[in-house]
Amino acid sequence: MIVAGEPSGDLHASHVVQALKAKCSEISFHGMGGDMMVEAGVSLDIHIRDSAVMGFAEAFAVLPKFLKKQALLKKRIRQQPLDALLLIDFAEFNMPLAKYANAQGVPVVYYIPPKAWAWRPGRAKKLAKRANAIASIFPFETEFYQDAGAPAEFVGHPLVDFAKTDLTSTQAREKLGLQNNTQVIGLMPGSRRSEVQRMLPIMLKAAANVVKDYADSEWVLPLAPGISEELISHCTEGIEGVPTIKLLHDLTYTAMRAATLMLITSGTATLEAACIGSPMIILYRTSWLNWRIINALTPLEHSGLPNLIAKKRIVPELLQDDLTPNTLTELTLDLLRNPEKLKTQRDSLNTVFQQLGESGASERTAQLVLEQVASARNPTQ
Repeated sequence: MIVAGEPSGDLHASHVVQALKAKCSEISFHGMGGDMMVEAGVSLDIHIRDSAVMGFAEAFAVLPKFLKKQALLKKRIRQQPLDALLLIDFAEFNMPLAKYANAQGVPVVYYIPPKAWAWRPGRAKKLAKRANAIASIFPFETEFYQDAGAPAEFVGHPLVDFAKTDLTSTQAREKLGLQNNTQVIGLMPGSRRSEVQRMLPIMLKAAANVVKDYADSEWVLPLAPGISEELISHCTEGIEGVPTIKLLHDLTYTAMRAATLMLITSGTATLEAACIGSPMIILYRTSWLNWRIINALTPLEHSGLPNLIAKKRIVPELLQDDLTPNTLTELTLDLLRNPEKLKTQRDSLNTVFQQLGESGASERTAQLVLEQVASARNPTQ
């Protein structure tokens, strides 16, 4: 059984399934996931449509649905003997499943484990008791879990395998129909509708300000899966002076390579930009309640993944009340006017990329799964 609860988990799970099938063709798969897992050969008990939530308030609202889905998967675990349970990210949903499967004697492998190093560190010790193997994607995360007594192994970050492009900046601009001698700014407001509605108007108001100084600048917005052009258009309504924004489908990494600067909502996309080497500003805003809870639970100096990995502020962040159209305008203009700051950031991002490990995270995770299956079948070996 494989359980993923969000589009990113669906993607990573599909790659592990492909790696497992390459190593052992007779494996059958079922569980919870999305279309990419289906394409990889997983029979879904539950589809993840509408499962992804952002923030604690939203999580409470969908709690009854989550509990119903958990109950269904627990029933499947009881009724159909499993050789292994593979959990992908989605901590609040998957941690109870890990506990339940472990109690049933099912080997549990957790790929992309809970960010216990960021908040609620006690989860590391809980997972040490519930998981037979933890496939960790950050070196510092691996050490954190090992210190808690958990069977963690660094498998590398899955983005290393596919967050890349062979295009030069000039070639990327040509492909997107952009000028080679202008400032290109990329906008990535998020992968969820609520995120886009909250973040994009701020970005657009800042864009309207920036074009007053850079009239020939060009703007691109790679659309996340499930985000429609209609939603983007709706967010633009009522904002004066917004420049023409080229909406892109399935060209995220090309846009990152073409961009002088990316404005990105905090999340996995910031690490994708780090892999490409794209200078960025990390942005984040949520509801007042979510922000209060985050501040109470998260004793971190930084929010963005590149900064967390670097253990210092290499990428500027504008979070919550600090994020306004004016502050974003000022910071964007400062970076555009100072190419040396952009170069310094690119150099630092390359250092972060080097810490993500070598390609093959999915294959190494698949091998961990097979090792746990073999160990369970032959406990004396």
